[in-house]
Amino acid sequence: MLHTITTSNLPIMELQLISSHDAILFWQNGVVNSLQNNSLLNDILEKTPNCYVLDSDIMARGLKQFIDPRLKVINMQQVVELTAKYYPQMHW
Repeated sequence: MLHTITTSNLPIMELQLISSHDAILFWQNGVVNSLQNNSLLNDILEKTPNCYVLDSDIMARGLKQFIDPRLKVINMQQVVELTAKYYPQMHW
């Protein structure tokens, strides 16, 4: 499953719905959740190492130097590849 996170003010996320085989994509305003020392991000990374963040959204918000280094920074083409690889999708 691909979990897409597009908002920075998430309600409590149902972490039990995330498995180690799932992928997480932070994009749009959701990239704010990919900053270093974010407790939600730490909880997600305990569930799955497959966490990605969209490069153009990082750059648009000037956050490049603050992104947690455990995340994989990807471009839009790679987002398309993620959507093909992980099905279904859940939007948070």
